[in-house]
Amino acid sequence: MARNRRKQPRRDALLAAAVEVVGERGVAGTTHRAVTERAEVPLATASYYFSSIDELIAEALTAFVKQRAEEIGLPHRDDVSPSTVAEWYAEQVMGLEKSKRLAFYEVLLNAARTPELAEAARNAMASYQDWAVAGLDAAGTPRGVGAARAFVALGLGFGLLHLVEERESDTEELFTALRDLFIGSVLEPDEHAAWTERLTQGRD
Repeated sequence: MARNRRKQPRRDALLAAAVEVVGERGVAGTTHRAVTERAEVPLATASYYFSSIDELIAEALTAFVKQRAEEIGLPHRDDVSPSTVAEWYAEQVMGLEKSKRLAFYEVLLNAARTPELAEAARNAMASYQDWAVAGLDAAGTPRGVGAARAFVALGLGFGLLHLVEERESDTEELFTALRDLFIGSVLEPDEHAAWTERLTQGRD
């Protein structure tokens, strides 16, 4: 069945079109008509391949996020460094075209409500964490996955800011922020304690 699906250009066109429409209109605004018009196929085509618009959207976004997870994966290199990782991730986050970035955030927002999207969202987050762990390992810090979540959150946050107010400097600013986060992760315990005390002075 999987082989047959790969040979169905109209079905593939619907999946690709659904991602584009979700990126433009959101999940709630995506309809059979909008998707079929974008795919340039008859309206009945969607019902032929999918039992509902929800099934079409879920399958399209799941495939999209899976592909995105593969794209974000850090290339296997012998000279991986925290700086290399920060540069790679900043380019991957900011280099994604607007409609696809919007579609990706739609997956994350709807994962809590749609079981079909939950696993895809978790897998995508896992791939984002993998690159951060690679950078932390290269920096020599043992903090691993626990610290990696902060890097993922930073990247996602910058991606949202870029949607609201797009700046040419966003890629460089994200790189700098990620690099500084790596620097903070490798501070010696006494240095970390000193900076923690310095930055919390005056809070009481």
